[in-house]
Amino acid sequence: MYLYIFRIVVFWQLQKSVLSNTSSSINYIVTDSDDNETPQNGFVIFSSQPLNAVSVTDKVATLFKGLFSFSYPVDILRIQNCSVVEIDPDFLYGQEITNLHIIRNNIKVIRTHSFRNLVLKSIDLSKNGILAIEDMAFVNLSNLEEIRLSTNKLTVFNSRAFASLPKLHLMSLMTNKISHLGPSSLDFVQKNNFALHLLYNRITYIDDNVFKGLSVEDVAITLDKNLLEEISVNIFHNHTFDLVSLRKNKIRTLTGNLSAQNFRIKLMDIDDTIDKKAFKQIQAWTAWNNITLECWGCLSETEKNFAQPLRLQNSFLMVFCTLVYKCLSGLC
Repeated sequence: MYLYIFRIVVFWQLQKSVLSNTSSSINYIVTDSDDNETPQNGFVIFSSQPLNAVSVTDKVATLFKGLFSFSYPVDILRIQNCSVVEIDPDFLYGQEITNLHIIRNNIKVIRTHSFRNLVLKSIDLSKNGILAIEDMAFVNLSNLEEIRLSTNKLTVFNSRAFASLPKLHLMSLMTNKISHLGPSSLDFVQKNNFALHLLYNRITYIDDNVFKGLSVEDVAITLDKNLLEEISVNIFHNHTFDLVSLRKNKIRTLTGNLSAQNFRIKLMDIDDTIDKKAFKQIQAWTAWNNITLECWGCLSETEKNFAQPLRLQNSFLMVFCTLVYKCLSGLC
């Protein structure tokens, strides 16, 4: 009882001191009388005043339902370096948070209904050591535009974790350990110009039906710095893409129906790590399908091969023109 009252007094005094200076943000120091004790359920982080930003700056083992109690909408809620290990379902129930940053914690699993029926516009769950995301973890977020899950330890991209996200246009899964992309990986996407960042993973295989169920246009997908050795062009059929980036993969061959033209890609990025045979295949295929090919370093040898005879030709032409000029001038 006394411990609970102490915590409330700490929060009240902190709010009073900060708000008296007409600040629009608060840093909540979650503590108690024993600095070595991690707070348990029984305390509430609250505010009865309008706030733009709230930062939790001490240890909170579990983000549980009822932990936050704000009387007004909050633009940014930061929970960073707080040693969070668990997120309970609906932990933000009833709270109007626009941008949520839960970064540098120790969360292993994002559970079903962790984020649902909220007004969130962006969620950043980077650098938490997340191993898995359960089905329906992100549901009915009608305003959500961005999800960032970078620098975690995900091995599987679970598309069933996402549902009813009509405004989502960016998902970052950079720097994880995802090994493959299965069928219908983006069937939850509802907005054109959606961007999926999968750089710095361990992807070795992409299913031919990876984009099955995808009904939007002009998708951008970055697969740089993975372990792809083979790309089937069948994955692109019946879809449109703004960008497909495959840099820093050791692609050896292009497979699938190379003659089909029932798709559109505006720009494809590759680089000089690609196998020479595969480069020729991609070069021919992109030309046939009117795809702009950006090839970082790929043309250096080709340019050298063309440049050498061109330099010799130009040198000969210059000598010839000089001799003609001299003869016409009576100097021969």
